[in-house]
Amino acid sequence: MRHLILIGCTLLLGACAMKQKVLDASAVSMTHYSIKEGQKLEEKGMVSGRFCTSSDHKGTMGLMDEAIKDAQKTSGVDFILNAAFYQEGSCMSVEGTGAKIK
Repeated sequence: MRHLILIGCTLLLGACAMKQKVLDASAVSMTHYSIKEGQKLEEKGMVSGRFCTSSDHKGTMGLMDEAIKDAQKTSGVDFILNAAFYQEGSCMSVEGTGAKIK
């Protein structure tokens, strides 16, 4: 019986920390609303960003924009194409293809 309780607790804790897909978006940016006529995007490769709230923060507001901002700051891209957002506990992450305006 003790083994079953231990296995159950382990599975429950593992499920809480699982990475869950939240959203897919074709293009996101925290620095640009759109591209101007005649401009093109040049793909720069895979990028990712992450933002975690502190343990005393309630809710998950603002996580996606902070994850986008982190990915753009780290990689220097203007847009993230085919962006996939994931939540893992109190953290939000974004993965996608980085693109710069030409």
